[in-house]
Amino acid sequence: MENELMTLYQQYNQAMTTADVDQLAQLLAPSFTLTHMTGYVQPRSEWLAQIKNGQMHYFKSEEQQVAIKATADGWQLTGQSLVTASIHGSGRHAWPLNTVMPIKSINGQLQIMQAIVTTY
Repeated sequence: MENELMTLYQQYNQAMTTADVDQLAQLLAPSFTLTHMTGYVQPRSEWLAQIKNGQMHYFKSEEQQVAIKATADGWQLTGQSLVTASIHGSGRHAWPLNTVMPIKSINGQLQIMQAIVTTY
């Protein structure tokens, strides 16, 4: 299962950097929220719309470290990546991001339930 979870995380990062909102929509649970490092909890539809219109532009995500552990109802993946992005028109910046993702299998498909992002 660890390989499948690693693949899911890599697909998530790839879809962000290529602005592939269709791929992200497949990976994210309908109730998905993204908690930004500012503390703002963003609904899935808003985040995907902002990726699509370029308000959230992710250039690169360099995986540094990933930890996976089983939970009572799925898994928790914690990924550390150096992410280069332009957010809401800011300049291009690189942030060391720690992303905690609860993941569940829903109807036989792995779904990212949430992403909680802080810096490390």
